Amino acid sequence: MPINQNEANEIANRIEPIFDQVLDEYDFRKYPANDYQRFRTSFSALNNLNPDIEDALIWKWGHWGKANFPQHHRDLTEEIQGLWPQFITNCNGNISVKTFEWWSAQLANRTRYITVAYITHLVHHNEPLPIIDQHNFRAMNALIACLRPERRAKKKPSNWNDIATLKSFVQLVRNSIPNRSFGELDRFLMMYGRNYVDR
Repeated sequence: MPINQNEANEIANRIEPIFDQVLDEYDFRKYPANDYQRFRTSFSALNNLNPDIEDALIWKWGHWGKANFPQHHRDLTEEIQGLWPQFITNCNGNISVKTFEWWSAQLANRTRYITVAYITHLVHHNEPLPIIDQHNFRAMNALIACLRPERRAKKKPSNWNDIATLKSFVQLVRNSIPNRSFGELDRFLMMYGRNYVDR
């Protein structure tokens, strides 16, 4: 069950005093902002040729600036590059859940959920969609647990509903701290979940 605006207000009051401190822990050298903006533009343009697929995935997987990274990531990059024109032809870029479902069907391995969600995020960043991962998902659950200790939460995100739940959470909390962008709150949650919540 999603939070309501009153609960979002309480969460906002809880995180505002530490917001800047936690947000400053985000590493823009590892995840450069200008390149991320470039990926959002190239993916959402929905052109048959997308020269940024490899760079965008390297960015997401935390390999930015590294000469060497795992072979399974190289293989997945090639697979996505090969599928991209087919994705464009099928016009699945109009509705975010359809984009997510299409890539989920093509990349059926369960360990590829975060990559599918990230592609969906880049294509539909204007909605906006969060860059879901285990860290911001864990942060959301920990903050909700402060208000609803009886709530049983999933440990890791695994489906479209988890993206929709996180999106709703971010939007409601952002309503309570309107001086913060959706992206800032998403980055805050990533760092909060990574560094301040027990796993």
